[in-house]
Order: sequence, then C-alpha cells, then structure tokens
Amino acid sequence: MTDDSTPVVSRRAMIVGGVCAAASVIANSRRPDEPLRMAPANADLNKLIPKKIGNWTFESVGGLVLPPEDQLKGGVYSKLLTRYYGAPDSEPIMLLIAYSGQQDGMLQVHRPEVCYPAAGYQLDENYIKPIDMGGGLTVPTHFIAARSNTRHEQMIYWTRIGNAFPERWYQQHLAVAEENLKGRVPDGVLVRISTAAPTDDRAIMLLDRFVASLQSQLSPVARRILFGDAGVKKA
Repeated sequence: MTDDSTPVVSRRAMIVGGVCAAASVIANSRRPDEPLRMAPANADLNKLIPKKIGNWTFESVGGLVLPPEDQLKGGVYSKLLTRYYGAPDSEPIMLLIAYSGQQDGMLQVHRPEVCYPAAGYQLDENYIKPIDMGGGLTVPTHFIAARSNTRHEQMIYWTRIGNAFPERWYQQHLAVAEENLKGRVPDGVLVRISTAAPTDDRAIMLLDRFVASLQSQLSPVARRILFGDAGVKKA
C-alpha cells in the first residue's frame, strides 16, 4: 500500500520552493541597490530599549537560550541585544532583539523553532498570537511553549522584514523578493520575549503585560526598528 500523503507534501514543498526560487530570480535580475533601513546607522539598541519596563528591571545580558556560537560567526546580525529582566513580584523576562541591516530572507539563526531544539528543548505549543502594539498596529506574533528536562519556557516572537511581518520562513523570502522587485534591499529584525512560568496561561499574562509596557515606552526611533513604518503611524 502506498502512502498518498507523501506525494502531496512533496508537491506542496516543490510549489512553494518554486515560487520562492522564481521570485528570487526575478528580483535578482532587477539588481536592487536602494537600502530600506528602519534603523539609523548610529542606532544603539542598548540605549533605545528601556532598562526598566513595567515592574521589570534589567539585571544581566545572560540567561537566554542562544544558538551555538559557530552559527553566529557569519555576521548575520549587525545589532544584537540580549537582556534578562527581573521583577520582585513575578517571574523574570528575557528579551532578545536581533537586527540585520541587509536581509536576504535568512532570519533563521535565532528563530525559536531552530535554536530551542538545538539546545535540547521540545516544542509543545506553536501558534500565531496577534498582539496590539499600539497606534492601530496589530502584529502576528508566534506563541511557543518549549520544554527541556529541567526547564519549561514560554515565549512570543515576531519577525519584521521591511514593512512586512512574515509568519513562515518562505514568507520571509517572498517579503525580500517583493522589496527587491521595487529595487530595494530591506532590513530585518527578530524580537523574542520569553519567560519561565508554571503554566502557559500565566506566561501569556506576563508576556502580554511586558509587551504592553514595552511598546508604550518606546521612542519613535525604537518603534520603527521593531515595527517598521506602521509602528510610528497614528491610529
């Protein structure tokens, strides 16, 4: 008996891959040379991101799950911020912001689906969780619950490429290709906010609270880096 699902999966993968490849070929033929940068050249994430967010206060740059060191040697990111925030009345929050001034669709190294399994975690939950970021902007974040032998961690993250918020890896490539067709090379950012709460419900409450405080405290420059042009527009 043959497995009918295998050809279907293969055909879908081939179609998606073919679309991405075709878009890339067409985009490359246009030879994009105009940068689309949301971050000023002198932008310093360490200064732009508040060290006190709501009840949480910056304590250290460690304590985060990161990819293996050899995956970071290629200079994928031009700006990288990692912070561990503590609070007297709740679990800590970990923040990672990875910014690339020139995107080719490969914001992969810090994606939780990649670096958490590489660190020995199993992903229990993974779904899209839209979050109101203020100013009429709703961002499609991913909610992920990851578990190892010693730790249960929950997180949200989103990626921005140019002014798009791709939810899947192939959408990242398409977002780059669309900008390339306009003659532009977009930048990109991945933002990951995580905690280690006893339940997913409590984690979601803490993450929502932290994000609400964070987005309300950001300057227009910081909002543009994290959310693109839509981040600085009024509702």
